[in-house]
Amino acid sequence: MIGVARPPRRGGARVRSVGRRTLTAAAAVLVAAAGLTACTSATATGQACDQSHKRNLGVVAGSTANAPAITVPASATAQLKAAGESNGSVTVVIPSGTPQTMGTTSIGSSAQDAIVCQNDQRTKLTQITSYLAGLKAASPQVDFLGAIDQAARDLGSNPLGVLVFGSGLQTADPLDFAGSGLLYADPAQVVSDLRSRGLLPTDLKGVTVYWSGMGDTAGAQQPLTVPARSNLTAIWTAVIKAAGGTLSLLPEPASGGAEAGLPTVTPVPVEAVSTKTDWSHPVVIRNADLRFVKDTATFADAASAQQLLASLAPSIEQNSGVITITGTASKDQATNNTADTALSLRRANAVKAALVALGVPDAKLATAGVGYEWCGWKSETDASGAYSDALAEQNRSVVLTSAGVSLCG
Repeated sequence: MIGVARPPRRGGARVRSVGRRTLTAAAAVLVAAAGLTACTSATATGQACDQSHKRNLGVVAGSTANAPAITVPASATAQLKAAGESNGSVTVVIPSGTPQTMGTTSIGSSAQDAIVCQNDQRTKLTQITSYLAGLKAASPQVDFLGAIDQAARDLGSNPLGVLVFGSGLQTADPLDFAGSGLLYADPAQVVSDLRSRGLLPTDLKGVTVYWSGMGDTAGAQQPLTVPARSNLTAIWTAVIKAAGGTLSLLPEPASGGAEAGLPTVTPVPVEAVSTKTDWSHPVVIRNADLRFVKDTATFADAASAQQLLASLAPSIEQNSGVITITGTASKDQATNNTADTALSLRRANAVKAALVALGVPDAKLATAGVGYEWCGWKSETDASGAYSDALAEQNRSVVLTSAGVSLCG
């Protein structure tokens, strides 16, 4: 059953627990399949559901203003499925300005028959994805940090991780991106400030945070530029790493409009690329934005890629030195890096060619390819230990750096 979680331990975090009526209604939705389990005899044929390796998942979800309405993409569904197949539980928190803890519920089964067990797990997976898609913020602003901290509280000794849905544009203290130019701050300085105030999450050691929709906006929120999105990702990567965890970006972009009638969220200022590109840090362009045809250096939509790169061209021209374009690749279960190094170099050269066509002098651009052997490579196996092309997608990118700046900053 869903129960009220403990109050927060992170300094300054505010957590709102829902009332008895809401908890009861949510529990009814999420455990509707329990009737199947209860009717199953302990002597039924088949193998019983394995209860010895339960793995729990924290979930931060709920539609907020200025971000696309929550949907659960395939890569996120895979994480939820892994929790259900281990007969684990999920703890759900809505990232309102005052985070709402919805409680914890099992999405597995205790059936004594393998077929009934699998049916239970499938039914509960369908129910939890529908439940998450229907959650909405109930108070103004957005607090992802507090919600992540709360969702990670009771994951156990072998957690699956924390699954987060949302733009990452927090507008509540201590990470208020709506004020003071925080979106363009040095990630190391952000971490230092949180650490000095004792505000880093305390339960993320060894935990992977799977994030869906990072940097994707809607409503009154201006779309992020490439440098702004890159630095937002760098800040969250640094914060989660400082707390002992690892950030893993899920590949499917969040799209569509924002839900109507939600509590106010202050828009985060986004400055023009030409006036706000900090070349003292790497600028990462996701493959989800460039959209190379798989295993090639050909843009799936050349016009769209050209438009994206056109936004960067003035800043590159204004930079006093040479900008190096480095392609990175996913490992895709390869046994050596030769082919991936060649592919990533071809992609870097394709980006250079597009920039030169936009008027950037050839002499201001250098290229390199590193394949999957680089400092920013992230695991391509999902929570169950299986290879995941969705997670591999985060390793397919192009990184722009100025002289003396490493690929990982």
